[in-house]
Amino acid sequence: MLLNVTIHAALFDMDGVLVDVSRSYRRAIEETIFHFTGRKVPSSLVQRYKNVGGFNDDWKLTHAVITDSGMEVPFHRVVEEFQKRYRGENWDGFIDEEPALMDTESIKKVGEKTRIMGIVTGRPEAEARWTLKKFGWKKHFPLVVAREKQEGRGKPDPFPLQHALTILDAAGMTVTPEQTLYVGDTVDDMESARSAGMWAVGMVPPYVNQQKHTKLLRDRGAHLVLDDPNELVKIIDSFSSHVAVAQNGE
Repeated sequence: MLLNVTIHAALFDMDGVLVDVSRSYRRAIEETIFHFTGRKVPSSLVQRYKNVGGFNDDWKLTHAVITDSGMEVPFHRVVEEFQKRYRGENWDGFIDEEPALMDTESIKKVGEKTRIMGIVTGRPEAEARWTLKKFGWKKHFPLVVAREKQEGRGKPDPFPLQHALTILDAAGMTVTPEQTLYVGDTVDDMESARSAGMWAVGMVPPYVNQQKHTKLLRDRGAHLVLDDPNELVKIIDSFSSHVAVAQNGE
């Protein structure tokens, strides 16, 4: 039986949940691979690596594809070329072209329904905070657990999510995993949330096949799957009942 749950903390991945990265991070992956291999890879190949799991880090994914193609390139060189494209010289790279997937008003309303909202992302902290500032979201997400705070234990390891609750506890805002949901778009997000004892909410970004990705996220542990992050506003008050319906397949 599913207990009545009150959500006190809503934690969000950034890429594919709050912002569309199909022509930013994904484009940087594809162009960096081409730079070293001369091979144009389809976006479907990048998604296949993501779907396998273990490639939450786009730098490592890019390096893996290059290595799997038979080339040996130092990891730091891959990162350098990637960042030239993604961040640019002065924040004028692909990062500046990312559109929002969630409305600011919806973010505000979710914040009003919970005690705290936060970002748990594999992005470097500077990039995460730059994006929050760009969209005017900084005040809505006082908690940011980015790459530097994860001690090399990124998703699917539960550490980043567990660390988020540790930070809240140290600030006098104790929230249990059972009172926390995590919204992410990858299998690594679902596994991390499940392992941390949190509610795993899958998000289907607009640049993947909705039906296939919904099934994939459910198969990998999502309690609930949405195709629009703004829907979170409508379900958070009665989260338990929505999860029950989803688990019953209705």
